[in-house]
Formats: sequence, C-alpha cells, structure tokens
Amino acid sequence: MARREVRLGRTLATALKSGTHRADVIGSFARRIERLVSSTSASCGRSGASSKKWLGAPRLTTHRRAYASDADVDLRTASFVIWGANTGVGKTLVSGGLAQAARRAGTPTLFLKPVQTGFPEDSDAEFVARVAKGVETMGEHAAVAASTSPSGPFEGETPMWAHTIYAWRKAAGPHVSAALEGRPVMDEEIVRMTGKYLQEFANKTCGSDSRPLALIETAGGVASPGPSGNLQCELLRALRLPAILVGDGSLGGISTTTAAYESLYARGYDIVAIAMADDGLANHKAMVNILPRQTPITILPALPLQGEADAWLEKSKPAFDNLVQQLINSHEGRLETLRKLPDEALKTFWWPFTQHAMVERDAVTVIDGRYGEDFAIYAKSAGVSHDGSVLLRFDGAASWWTQGFSPELQQELVSTATHAAGRYGHVMFPENVHEPAVNATKALLEGPGRGWASRVFYSDNGSTATEVGLKMAFRKYYVNAGLLAKDGDQRAEDLKILGRKDLPPLRILALDGSYHGDTLGAMDMQSPSIFTGPMQTPWYQPRGLFLHPPSLAIRNGHWTVALPSTGITPDTDPLFSENAHDVSVHTSWKNKADAFDMSARQDTPLAREYTRAIESVFEQAERDAKSASISHIGALIMEPVLHGAGGMVLVDPLFQNILMKACRARSIPIVLDEVFAGIWRLGTEGAWEIIGEKPDISCYAKLLTGGLMPMSATLATEDVYSAFYGPGKEQGLLHGHSYTAYPMGCAVAAKALSLYKDAGKNPNLIGSSGKESASSPALSLGELWDEDKLKEMSKLSNVRRVIGQGCVLAVELEVEGDGGYSSNAAREVVMRLRNHSIQARPLGNVVYLMCAPTTSKSRCDRLLVSLTKELRPIP
Repeated sequence: MARREVRLGRTLATALKSGTHRADVIGSFARRIERLVSSTSASCGRSGASSKKWLGAPRLTTHRRAYASDADVDLRTASFVIWGANTGVGKTLVSGGLAQAARRAGTPTLFLKPVQTGFPEDSDAEFVARVAKGVETMGEHAAVAASTSPSGPFEGETPMWAHTIYAWRKAAGPHVSAALEGRPVMDEEIVRMTGKYLQEFANKTCGSDSRPLALIETAGGVASPGPSGNLQCELLRALRLPAILVGDGSLGGISTTTAAYESLYARGYDIVAIAMADDGLANHKAMVNILPRQTPITILPALPLQGEADAWLEKSKPAFDNLVQQLINSHEGRLETLRKLPDEALKTFWWPFTQHAMVERDAVTVIDGRYGEDFAIYAKSAGVSHDGSVLLRFDGAASWWTQGFSPELQQELVSTATHAAGRYGHVMFPENVHEPAVNATKALLEGPGRGWASRVFYSDNGSTATEVGLKMAFRKYYVNAGLLAKDGDQRAEDLKILGRKDLPPLRILALDGSYHGDTLGAMDMQSPSIFTGPMQTPWYQPRGLFLHPPSLAIRNGHWTVALPSTGITPDTDPLFSENAHDVSVHTSWKNKADAFDMSARQDTPLAREYTRAIESVFEQAERDAKSASISHIGALIMEPVLHGAGGMVLVDPLFQNILMKACRARSIPIVLDEVFAGIWRLGTEGAWEIIGEKPDISCYAKLLTGGLMPMSATLATEDVYSAFYGPGKEQGLLHGHSYTAYPMGCAVAAKALSLYKDAGKNPNLIGSSGKESASSPALSLGELWDEDKLKEMSKLSNVRRVIGQGCVLAVELEVEGDGGYSSNAAREVVMRLRNHSIQARPLGNVVYLMCAPTTSKSRCDRLLVSLTKELRPIP
C-alpha cells in the first residue's frame, strides 16, 4: 500500500509543478482515489457505494495492552521502528534502502511489517525482500489475506528476512480493514508477536560477526490508527524501540514532520534519526533549525516516480550506508549508557531509606522507562547475552504507592501536564487564581472531601500536608476551647492572646505504628520507632499520646481482630480483661463484608469494649492535663484503616470509628492522614468512608496526581478555615511553598481525579448497588483480590496474616520474634517474584503488591497466583 500511496502522491506533485490548473489536478486526483477505493472494495465483495460506511467505521476496541514479558526487548539486536510523518512519505523506500545497506555491510537484517493493508497486492515486505535480496515470509493472519499458506519468519539461510505479521485485503486504514473483513487483532497481540519475532531473530543471529539490525515499519503516519483503532504510537509504546522518523519533503511537510516528532517525543520515544526526501522545497534545512541539534537528519533524493525505485535506491546508497552505521552507533551508545548507570549512581547518589554499605552493584535496578503499571528494566542477568534486555516488570510497590493508571490512561496525564507546562510554566499562588487550581479544588471537594470539606490548602508532599493539617487542628482546638474568639469581628483580641503566649501547650492523640512523614514536625507526631531514633532525628520528641490499636487481617482462613496484648495504652486494662470468653465470638468473621460492616458492628460487645477503653484513656488524659507537665490533647491524627510504612497493618475500622466519635464529643479536631490511603488506594475515594465517620481535616498526596507529579493537599471544613479568618495577617495560616498549587500539578490532579471516577475508563468502578455508575455518590472499586484465594494463602505455614484491601495485597511472613521494618525476611520472596516479571519491594517481614485503581481484575488474579506460588513452602 505504501508504494501505491507514494506513486499517487508523486503524480499529484508532478502535475502541480507542471502548471496545470490546481482545481483540475485535484479533481482528477480525487477521481483516481475514488476508482482505487471502488476497485479494492469490489475485490472484498463490497461495492464502491459502501465506501462512505467504512470510512466512518467506529473504533473496535479500547483498553487493550501488552502485559509484562510480552514486550521484553533483547538488546543483542539493534532494533528500530520506522515511522512516517504522514502516509506516502517513503517509509518503505527507507526500509528498503536500510536493508540494502545492511546487506552490503554484512549485517543480518530483519524487516517486520506488523500491520499491512491492501495485501497482497501491496506488500512492503515483498518490496524490501526483493531489493535487499532476502526472503519474504508471512504469518497465519497475513496468509489468509493472501489466500496462501503461512511461512516461518526465518526460513532459509539468507541473512535477510522480510516478514508480514497481520494483513488485510482492503486498502484502507487498518481499523477500517479489520472491521470490514471481520478479522480484528488486539493491540497486545501485535506487541506480543513483534516481540516474539525480535527475540527469535536475536537467537538465530547471536553468532554473527556484526550487530544484527531489525527494522519495524509502521502503517501510515505516527498517529494513524492501528487495527483496534488505538493510535499506532500508543500501540507500540510498550516496546519503546528507538525511532527513525521519515519526514515529509513536500509542501506542508515541515508542519507534519514537526508534529510527528513532537507526538513521538511526548510519548517517550527516542528519535535517533530523521530521513527526509528533498522535493525541492528545502524542508530539511528548516527542520535543522526546528528540531533538537542532537537529532541528525539524512537527506535523500526526491521520491521516485513509478518504476524508478531501484534507480532511486542506487542513487541513495551513500546516504543509507551512513545511516545504517549511525543506527548501529546509536544502539552501541544506548548499551554503554545503560551499563554505566549503576556505577554513576553508586558514585554520586544518596538514596532514601537505603544503607549504601549493603548495596552491591548488581543489586542496582536500571529503569529505562515506564509503561502503565510496569517498569521497563535493563537487566543483564535476565538476558542470554552480555548485552542484556529491557524487561517489563510490574511495579509491585507502585513506586512508593503513587501510581494510579494503566497504560491506556497514562498518556492522558502526560498530555495534560504538557499542555499546562506550555500554557503556564509556573506561576506563584498567593492571592492569584488559575483554571487548573480551580478545577483541582472542585475535584477534591466533590471527591474525597464531599459532604464535609469546603477549603483546600496545597503543599508539596505528604509530610508537609500533615504538618499543615496539625497547624489547622491546633488553631481550631483553641477556638473550640474558647481560648480564641469564634467571631471574626472580635479577632483583634486574639492577637493579644497570641502575643502573650499564654495559650496552653498541646499534644496529639495518635496510633502506635502510624507514619506521617520524614520532616522533624511530622516525626514528632509518631511513636518511637526505627525512623525516629537518635541516629535519625536527635531532636525527636514524641509529642503525643499513642494508642495501641487492634488490627484486622485474614488469619487461617478467617477475618480476625488481633487485640493488643496489653491495654490500648500502658495505663489501661487489656480489652475483654473481665470477659475473656467473649473474645473469639466477636472478633472473627468468615467474610470481609461482615468484618467491614460498621453499622452491624456498632452494637456488639467488642464495640462496647472499644468505647470503654477509649473513654478511660480520655479520662486519664484529662486528669493528666491538670498537671503542669502534661499537655492537653489538641488533635487526633491517624492513618485511616491501613498503616503503610508501619508494616501494612489494617487497623480495625470499628476502633477508629469509635475513637473519632469520642474526639468529636470532646471538640477535639480530627486529622486523617490519607496521603497513602486516600483517593481510591483502599477502594474508596476517601478512606474515611470505610470508617464511616467524617474528619475535620484530611491530607492527600500520592494518588492525587496519578503518580505523575509531586503535590499534596490538605482539606478542611469551613469551621477550621474560619479559625484563621481575622483582621491581621498574624491570624492567617502562615505556611507556603515556592511551588504551591503549581499549574502542572493542579491540571494533572484534576485530570487524574476525573479519570478515576470515569466508569468508561476505569474498569473497576462500581456504585453502591454493585453496578457500574458514574454519578453515584457512593462509588467504590470492585474487589480486586479474590477473597477465597486470600483465605487459602493465609493457611500456609509460613504466613502469619494476609490483607486484601482496595489496591493493596499484603502478606506478613512468620519469623522468629516480631519482625518489623528492619527484618529481611521478605527479601527472598521478593527476589523470586522477579521470575514472574514482578518488581516488588520488601517491607520488613511483609511482602506486598500494590496495583493501580485502574488495573484490570485479571491482572490482579495473575499477580495473586504468582505470589501464592512463591509463598508455598518447597516440599
């Protein structure tokens, strides 16, 4: 099809240059196109009159992608994708010229045409095989279009093969041809087969004296649809092979070439070369000034007329010889960079949460890119050669719990960020407004803040978000306690109070095992731990009363509450100390739904025990506050439902429910640290929904921007905001950051929050009725982890507990002692998971996997199977 398009385009250009009236030329050209369409339609058993229907054919599929290991790239081969700035710019001529040059250099060569239409009359593989003196082959799908038998891609001893994988008879866009002929192909299949043939080619040519060269030619332009209707630049993104862009030398070609370049660049492709025919307009000279200087441009003769391709290739030999060498050098340079990265890192990096004395060079993971939920990792050990491979591995830690989207939606965030960067760059925020900030604020207030929040304060990260939240809470406590006036008109008197510093000091109420960040203020909100010891923070002072919460998990096939061995504080009695026989009856459930039913669990002996213990804590705290040495409790701060860094401990939501009610009864402001747990991570938009109680203040980050940009937000009620409203600046919230509410972050946050709730794009979204809904105020995610399989896993002899909540799957291993963050017990399991294309990260003696809110249930099933297999004791 490509050669036919070149011939027609060349005919049009020649006629226009000859001086023929433009209207006559275009009219004649249009009639030729119509006859071409009619003839190809008739060959498929359809009349030319049907052309209007197939030109408007709808997209066939969405949300199809390649999974880890389908798109692994063996780097023994120098592989490149040939893209066109438009259709008819000479992609196949460039492929043929490169294949010829590779043959002259003695380089084994593979030409792949994943998608071909107008087949077999138009066969780009046939053309390349002919001019490069290779063997043309085709796969089963293409053979159907050719009415012949399939042939293997590497038949014969020739060092040059040209293979067509998928093909249709209709000479139209692949999405149209696939629909008309009823032979659709999913994106993931195209990627899988392309990767398969590249691997086979690498295996067949591994003994070659020269670097093998693989050329994958696309159909149409960069943004032309594939068979599914998805853009080809997105279809092949899983492979992220270096790109050769064939530019357009005709009138308007500067625009199309620039647009094609930027489209590839914005999707993360490396454009290593541009080839462009000189049609007499000197487009290539303009491109030198437009494109980055490091992108070399190969100038080719004007595209040939019909029957002159061989002569054109002969004339172009020097250019293609140089271009082949340039491509090989580019590949060698890429390998050299990948090999050196660990050494550069070990010399200059200071990694967080890392003891560098324990890191060996081979343990450094080289990340070459990202594709949805997967890392693209360079791994020498995983390959069969010194050159190694780029492997897709599931990001089991969701890059420290930030990642929110599958690859189909990843590009929407990238495009949003690009637009905001181009429109705004960065602008300061105080007393200013921009549209992205308004959109993000609305999305937060209508999302995790719905029904309680009215104000949004932006900051940089989760740690600062919690510190902002605590500042808000303490001010609100002083107002609630009558120490500062509630009426804004009387705030002048507050300034005197603030100036005299006679407000009582405050402490927080928090949970043991919670984690609120790494800055000094956030550290003081936490109980003593490995993170807060004198080796880390010599200034640390635990400024709170820390409760020992009961936890919930699957143990031996049942959802079970584990009560603290002592009281919830050292000064209180153990739970059920007087009624020990009641414990098992009210702390175990067969099903998750029963364990999380807050309404049904309110009137139970366990709820009454929680209430008794919590009330006794407050009574003791109030007595202690009367002494000069112990501060009042000025705020409750806690991670709702799940303690992340504390070991993936699921706190019994009933306990948190009752604790929040007790604080509210005493006018103690409630701060929820939803930095990790909020925005769908635990299956609901706000983690407070699981508890069944609304906060006064809540902090969000991580999933706020889908994992693309750093940003956090602290949401508050109007009453909290009013506590800072007054006539003097001193009464305001004097906190801020240089990049507060920066437009790129706000724009991406607004887009991410919208995509999570889009039932057409998030396959896991359900309403309160259990059916998909985009408007219900009680949206949630369906269960992503099979509960029955989790129960079976919990019965393994080396498993202490299992939790599956929202996007999080966590397994605590049985170890001697208590385990904890400093334990290395989970490391062996994590290393074995790499054989399943899973890049997990241990958390002490806890192995956990974290998917995105948009990850398919089928993929979660596969992850669960892989983890179960590696947890089973070896006989």
